[in-house]
Formats: sequence, structure tokens, C-alpha cells
Amino acid sequence: MTIWNLLQHPPARYRTVPFWSWNDDLNKDELLRQIEEMHKAGIGGFFIHARGGLTVPYMGEEWMEAIQVCIEKSQELGLEAWLYDENGWPSGFGDGKVPALGPAYQQKRLAYEWAPFKDGNEVTIAYYVQSGEELRLLTPDDPRSPDFRVYYEINPYYIDTLSKQAVKAFITTIYEAYWTKFGNKYGSVLKGIFTDEPQFGRGDLPWSLELEEAFETHYGYSLIEALPGLFWETNDCRKIRYDYWSCVTALFTEAYAKQIGVWCGERGWSSAGHVVDEQTLMSQATSVGDPLLFYEYLQIPGCDWLSRSVSEEPLVPKQVSSVVRQLGKKQAITESYGCTGWNISFQDLKRIGEWQFVHGMNLMCQHLQAYSLRGLRKRDYPPSLFYQQPWWEHYHHFNDYFARLSMLLVEGTRQADVLLLHPIRTAWVEQAGSDSSRIEPYHQSFAQLSRWLCQSFIEHDYGSEGIMERHGKVAGGRFIVGEADYRIVVIPPCVTLNKVTVNLLHQFILQGGTLIAFEPYPYLINGEQSKDIINLIGAALKPAWNRLSLAKMMSGIVSPSISVNDGQWNPIASDMLNIQTLKLDDSYLYYLVNSGEELYPDTEVTIYRKGRPFLIHLESGGLEPLNHKAMADGIRLNLTLHPAQSYVIRVVPDDEALNDSDTVTELECGNAETHIQHLDERWSVDYIDDNSLTLDTCRYRVENGEWSEPLPLIFIQDVLLKIGAPVRIELEFEVAVTFDPVIERELYLVMENPEKTIIRVNGNEVASHSCGWWRDVAFKKIDIRGCLQRGRNTIRLALDFWNAPETYAAMERADQFEAEANKLTFDTELESVYIIGDFAVTSESAFVDGGDGVLYTDGPFKLSEPQQECSLADDLVRQGLPFFAGSIRLVQTISIRPDNRASWLWQFGSRPNAIVTRLSINGKEIRSFLWEPYEADISGYLQTGENQIELELIGSCRNLLGPHHHVKGEPLKVGPDSFKDKPGWTDKDLDPDTPIYQNRYAFVRFGLSHVPRLVSGI
Repeated sequence: MTIWNLLQHPPARYRTVPFWSWNDDLNKDELLRQIEEMHKAGIGGFFIHARGGLTVPYMGEEWMEAIQVCIEKSQELGLEAWLYDENGWPSGFGDGKVPALGPAYQQKRLAYEWAPFKDGNEVTIAYYVQSGEELRLLTPDDPRSPDFRVYYEINPYYIDTLSKQAVKAFITTIYEAYWTKFGNKYGSVLKGIFTDEPQFGRGDLPWSLELEEAFETHYGYSLIEALPGLFWETNDCRKIRYDYWSCVTALFTEAYAKQIGVWCGERGWSSAGHVVDEQTLMSQATSVGDPLLFYEYLQIPGCDWLSRSVSEEPLVPKQVSSVVRQLGKKQAITESYGCTGWNISFQDLKRIGEWQFVHGMNLMCQHLQAYSLRGLRKRDYPPSLFYQQPWWEHYHHFNDYFARLSMLLVEGTRQADVLLLHPIRTAWVEQAGSDSSRIEPYHQSFAQLSRWLCQSFIEHDYGSEGIMERHGKVAGGRFIVGEADYRIVVIPPCVTLNKVTVNLLHQFILQGGTLIAFEPYPYLINGEQSKDIINLIGAALKPAWNRLSLAKMMSGIVSPSISVNDGQWNPIASDMLNIQTLKLDDSYLYYLVNSGEELYPDTEVTIYRKGRPFLIHLESGGLEPLNHKAMADGIRLNLTLHPAQSYVIRVVPDDEALNDSDTVTELECGNAETHIQHLDERWSVDYIDDNSLTLDTCRYRVENGEWSEPLPLIFIQDVLLKIGAPVRIELEFEVAVTFDPVIERELYLVMENPEKTIIRVNGNEVASHSCGWWRDVAFKKIDIRGCLQRGRNTIRLALDFWNAPETYAAMERADQFEAEANKLTFDTELESVYIIGDFAVTSESAFVDGGDGVLYTDGPFKLSEPQQECSLADDLVRQGLPFFAGSIRLVQTISIRPDNRASWLWQFGSRPNAIVTRLSINGKEIRSFLWEPYEADISGYLQTGENQIELELIGSCRNLLGPHHHVKGEPLKVGPDSFKDKPGWTDKDLDPDTPIYQNRYAFVRFGLSHVPRLVSGI
């Protein structure tokens, strides 16, 4: 079978592999059901990922039994089962077992202070005295009083990742335990293990009990004497910093990445994963040293991409993909969509994924699929891209699309002739203690160069000097890194280069290679002054600091793979318009992606290669010949680039060369008169899922005490936790009803853990047994038909609020380090309750347009009769559906007069405010709209006379689950703190004292912004 034969049904190895969050009690039947759901959705496998909320003992017998059941089920269905190496994240601490082995295994950070010294629990490394501008090590027999000391602090909850001993203990605790349990029977079935965000620090300088000896053995001088140079501008401080960070990076890479990568490789498993803080040089230096070095040892290196946005800078994915190409690895995995919020659209899922894929990633790991949404789990960096979503049955379109794309990108050979040196070692020498401000200009200039190359469609990789040191050579006038070779090397503004790099670049120039350098030019080698680098820079080309100068200087050696011009033949240069070229069999693939919001309606795309172009339809796997014009230097296409749209174009060589006069017939743009058929704004409601009302505020009392004022439940939880002891509590919710209670209708109270609660509605006790679940297995339905009355209603819940002493101890640890916070589980959680059924929800206060697709209202809300029709000229949130999480089907009949026009086009006018919009005409489905373009040819579906138009709008869980009260309305980076009152790291752009929680409710729009229309004669 060839790749082209597999396009319609790509095998599992190319399909998406999401994190499957095991975050609750684990029922084996439910696990199997969820695997079947994944299989139906076109997912290729899963990473079994323990997270906060897990109640089964991690790595215990029940945990292992559950994994075995899932391995066997995945075998049955042809899915790939993967493991994840930690309870929470960052990986390395082995659920706390490794740091519990003692201080030698625990993470350490360097710090300093000037005299007079404070007493503390820190461990002093050395004392120093001021001598002129220098700080000299104070020997034990020196009678002088010290002026300065360097010490280290211990984090008892994470490990010393510079220590082979500590990482080996982690491997023994997790990896060996898994191999012992599953290796003999399932070693070839399990694909590998994901390691997540390992690090040696976050913004500080790491220390290890093994560091001093390793440093002095390698560099031949005392690290202890040199330590002040890490913090202050001392003599030779850049040499000291260079050596320190080089040593730290080597220890981290060899202790963690290499040990784990080798361990997995020896057993036929793949180590997949990514490091922390990949985004900037400033963060990389103090977290992992050089991320590209780390990637070398993972079989499937990767990156993380959080929030509902893409970047102007391609650094994060391109760092990974450069190493993958250079070292002959096949796959580069991205952990994507964490923090994007419950309302992320398919278009944004596609945009974020393809922005990374065009920069070299090729395997999708969605963050995440939640086993359960009970309690805090629903706020665990949402969304859950899983069965809880109303759009779940349409998710296979996304997974099939990315499976086809992944297969092409994995099997194709990426093309790039330019190597841009990665200036992380400049970050090393410019880092002064925890101050990284001097690094920022170098980060910005490096990112700008990469952006200019992308804007000019000049494909390039990054060069890690550490990888070049081991895998670099020069031959035939090419600069070679592993399996990749380059015709041009670019030195970005920087301070220092590695000695091996300088030697290789000298050879490159002597063999006729092209070296380009930008000022400020490097003046150090390995952190020291050297004439060799002056000679090297003297031989380099030096264009002006702008995109056109750079592109012009390269043009005689390396040409862009394509050019893109607007309708007036002006070149389009945008950070959001990118290309990747690959060779696959006898063809070349041109993967063109518009990751932005701008529409390019009439572009002329020139591909600088002769041949016959075919469009690969990633939605279906089909191939279609493209209308084109043959040029002397390639082929020209007319394409429309919608927001978040992409094209994969296969160019097949002709049997004989084309000349200037050879053409393939182009599409004719007809001049026929157009006719617009406007639809009525009023539509009948043909079907609607159960509507919902979220009750997130109530009164409470403790042990039959006084009732409180109404408070948000999430704040009541915090108040009760502070009591620190078990208490009996009552919660009272109010519900206003205006519909006729006599009319029989579906009506349920939905809540979590009803079996632990006494429920009273209007003073009458209601049986707390569940009659099924809704949206999530933890959301239990309680039948309350006939319990509500017109006017004010009360729902009172009585329960025991308690948490075990172990839980309170875990809360204290969670305040100290993220590893503990990320696996925190409570025994009792107070959560919103929901009323669902056949009704509308109206607000007693007006809805106000908040911009950016957000509507605000102060409430309160009441239940009323459902509407039988609605207007698509207004938002459906205002028409009784503010908390709705489901599907609504609308119909209307239109009359089409007899006409000889053959073509009809459906146009929405703008992107629908729905996750999925399905269009059917006369009972035949036309298309499910998930992303651009939001129009469709309906010529073959209309008939003269009456036609029934049917629209189904499918929403998300956002308006059900929130955050409803965030100061931003709809934040584009959502975490647990987004639901509280103080900014967390997802809101680090806000002042720390900003009140997050607002009493008013914020909803995202649901419906259409324009009434659709039919256009004929075009």
C-alpha cells in the first residue's frame, strides 16, 4: 500500500493521540466505553495520564489492572496505547516518592546575600570577601569577616534533575514498574511513555551535589571560586557563565533525556514529550539550558502550545522540527489546546494545529480528554475535548483531517537550505543571577530573523551548537547537521559562539558556503575573547537589518519555494502565511497555511517547480487536478485563502517539460447577472436538546446556624475548607418559574454525588437516586417533574462537608510547588447544580454587548415556556438559551421560481457562532460547517417551487460551565484560577490585585451574526 492508497483511511500511527485524563474513581466498564467513543471519533490512541482528582492509588494494583484492561481493549480496536510517567506534572518526582529519598535527590537553587547575613534553613556553599571589584573566596583560615555568601535552597517536592542518581530513581519508580508489569506480555503493544515538562529550575540558577565535581573535572578550575560571576559583572564572568550553563545543560540532558531515551529505546518503546518554558531564550536558559539538546534523546520530541492563539514567532515548533529533521527522527508531537476554554471552535483547533504543523510538527496530542468533570476536574485547564461536548459526534472530521495531514508530513522529506543559528549560548552569558533582561534583545532579533525568512517563504531550520558539536561537519560546500545539509548559514545578533561552530564555519566558507551575519556580531568563543571569531565575521556577508535586504542577499543561492501575490500583483508578506515543502515519492508537496484572521480573496500563487498540480483534499482524502498556468519557472495558481484555511498541493513531474505557451484551462469567471434570494429571519424550532440553567450562587449555613447572604459556591468551598474539621452544611438555591407547572414536561435537577445529599424542593424531600447522567458521567439526573411551582422555588441540599487530614496536608504541600498542586484531590467539593429540561431561560436584566463575541447580563434568571420559533437576526442567548449546551434544529420553507440559472451558492455572510453548523435542503445534508469557507454549492439540491431549508446549530459547554464571571468576559487562556478572584498564571497580564470575579454573567454568542442568503448566477 502506498501513502496515496491510505489517504482516505490513514492508519492509527498517524492519528491523534490525546491525553486521557484519569482523574476520578476508575470504573472498568466506563473506561472501555470511553475507548469505544475514541475509536468512533477517529482517534488513533491515548496517553493514560493521572491528574488531579484521581482517587485510585497511583501505580497501585487497581491502577495497573485498569491499564491492562485498556491495553487489551486498544488491541481489539486497533488503537495505540501509551503511558505517561507522572501523577500530574512536571515529570520526575514519581508521585513524591523520589524526593522523599532525601536531600541528595531534591531540587536545589542557588541564591546569594550580602552581609549582614540572615539565619535560615539554607545550606551555605561558600563565603566571599570584597577585593576591589572582585569577590574572593574566603578560606577557613582567613580571619576577615565575609561580605557575601552563596547558598542553596531545597525544594523537597521535586527532584534534582541534574543528578543521574535521582533520575535513575525516577526511572526505577515509574518506568521499571511499568515494564515489570507489562513488558513481557505487552511490551510491543504499548508504544511508549510521555514525559512532561521536566526542568532544573524556573528563572533561577540550579545547584546539585554532583555539579561541583563535574564542573571542575571538565573545565579545570574551581566552580566555588567562580560562583559570584554568575550573579555579578566580575572578571571572566561570561566565561564562567558559559561554562556553568554548559555544564548544567549537559548534566540535565544526560541525566534525564538520555537516560530515559536510552531506557525506552532498549525496550522498543518511544520516549515522547517536551520540556518546560520553550517560548523564549530568557526562560529556556534557566529552565532547561538548551531545549534542542534535550530533543536529541527523545524518540518523539515535542512541544506544548497553550491558549487560543498562535504566535508571530515560529520558535516553539521550529525548535523541535529542526532537530527532528537533522537527526532523522520521523515524528514531532505537539501537546495542544490546554487552557483554550470550553468554547474553542473547530476552526481554532484547526488554526492552532496547522500553525504548528506548517512549522514542522506532525503528530497531534490533544490536551485533553477528561474521564470525569466532577468537582475541580471541570476547571482543569479546560476544555475536555471528549464525549462531554455537544459536538462530539462530529469530532471525527477533525481527527481524520489531521491523520491525513500527519501522514503526508511524516512520510515526506522536508526541504530547507538555510540554517539559522540558535543563540541560546548568548542567553547563558547574559544571564545575571535571576535577571534575564539583557537577553531580551537577542531573543527579539532571533525571532525577527526567523519571521523575515518565513515571510519571504525561505524555508529554514535552527542550528543548536550543542547538536552541531556532535553531528556537524562540512562537505561539498554544504554545512551538514546530521542528515540535513544547508547552503546558507545565518548568524543572528549574539555575543558568543562555540569553538566547534567557529571551526565548522571557517571550513564552510573555504568550501564556498555562504555565511551571513548581523550585528551586534559575536566577539567571544566559549565566552572568551578570540581573534578567530573576528576573522570569521570579516568573511561573512552583512545585509541591512530588514527583510528585503536579507532575501535579496540570499536570492542568488537560495530561492523561495513559492511566491504569493494579491490581486494587484503585490507580494504578500505575513507572519500568518507560511509554507512547507516536502518531497514524497516522485512528487513535491506544497503545504500553504493561512493561520490568521485575514481573507485573501484573489491571490496568485507561483510554485517554482514545473509539473502538474493536484489539490489533496484533507477533508476526504481525494485528489483533484488544479487549474493552473505553466510558466517558465514553474506554475501559477489562483487561490482564495480564507482565515485558517490551508492547501496541500501535490506537484507531479510532467512526462515532458512544459514551455511558456503550455497551459491548462483556467476557470472562467462568468459575468452572468447575480440574483440574491434572502431568507426570512424567523425560523421554526424543529428540535432542541434539553435546555439548562446553571445555579452557581446560593445561601449556606453550618450546623443549623444562621443563613448567609447569597455567595458564589466556589467561595463557599474556600470558607468551609478553612474550618478544618467535618461539619454538616446546607445549601439553598432559588429558582424562579413563569411557565405553567401543570403542563407535563421534562424537568431534572442535575448534580454531582446526589447519593451523599438530602434534597428538598420547596420543602419536600426528593429521592436522591439517579435516573441517568447528562453531559458527563458524574452529572447525575434527579427527576423533579411536578416539584416546581409558578413563582419562587427553593432547592435545599444537606450534606456533610469533610476532608481527611491527608487532604489538608496535601493542600499545604500544593501551596509550595506545582507538582503537588497538579495532583490535588478533595474529599468534598461544592459545585454548581443545573436544571435541565423543556423550558426557556430569560434574564430579568438586559443583555449588553461586551464585544469580542461576549454578552453580559446581571440576571437573575427565570424558567419560562420554550419558544417555538426564533430569529436569526438576534443571538439565541437572548432568546432563552443563555446556558444552553446542545443542538437546535431550525427550519423554514422558501420558494424558488423557475430559472435557467444552473448555479446556486449558499452564503452565511460571516462565521456562525456555533461549533458545528449543519445545512440540509429537502432532507439531504449539504455539509457540516466546521471551518472556513462558510459557503457551499447547493445547485443540485434546490428544486423549483417549495424547498425546506434546515439548519442545525451545535454549541459547546462554555455557557454551561463558564467561566461566567471573569473580568475579561471570555478569556482566551483558561485555568483553575479563571473561576476564582485572584489572577493566576493564565492571567499574568493582569495586575496581581485585579479582582477576577465579577457578579455579572458573561456568555459567548450562539447563533448567526447574519441571516444566510442564496446567490444564483455566479
